[in-house]
Amino acid sequence: MNVDSDGEAQRDRAARAFRQAQLDIDQLWMHYFSMGGDAGAMETEAYLHGSYMLRPIQRDLLDHAIYELGDGHKD
Repeated sequence: MNVDSDGEAQRDRAARAFRQAQLDIDQLWMHYFSMGGDAGAMETEAYLHGSYMLRPIQRDLLDHAIYELGDGHKD
């Protein structure tokens, strides 16, 4: 079994930022998807709950979406 400790640490930080920003999962997913994310809404939610792992590029896109929405990014 291959453990991706960097990926798990990134997932933990993303989940914490998501909770602290009090974002809506549907809003986050739509923003992430509009940026080119290819994980489904259920996969994204499972990732944030620690039961699924996204590929590195998708983790980075989701991190960016959380940052933009949590930082008060205006459309």
